[in-house]
Amino acid sequence: MSMTNGINAVAESGSEHVAAFNQRFDFGSYGQTRQFLDQLADLSKREEYYPDVSFGKTYVNISIDSAGQTTLRERDSSFILDMQELARKTRD
Repeated sequence: MSMTNGINAVAESGSEHVAAFNQRFDFGSYGQTRQFLDQLADLSKREEYYPDVSFGKTYVNISIDSAGQTTLRERDSSFILDMQELARKTRD
């Protein structure tokens, strides 16, 4: 599995800039992709936050816009780190 991060846009939130978060997770099989998506769904339910998700047979793209990042920060959420850890564990 490889992970690719990207910052595509910057929007203002109050007086500070918040960059959009984009990450691609690559997996070795559809089974791993499906397992990650199922675990991501559980994480989203628990955190009550649902990022934009697109996926194919062996990859998942996650996008969190600046408003979503602000929401997660205000909640002191570890959603992004938890999601990255799920991907790492799915690969192992």
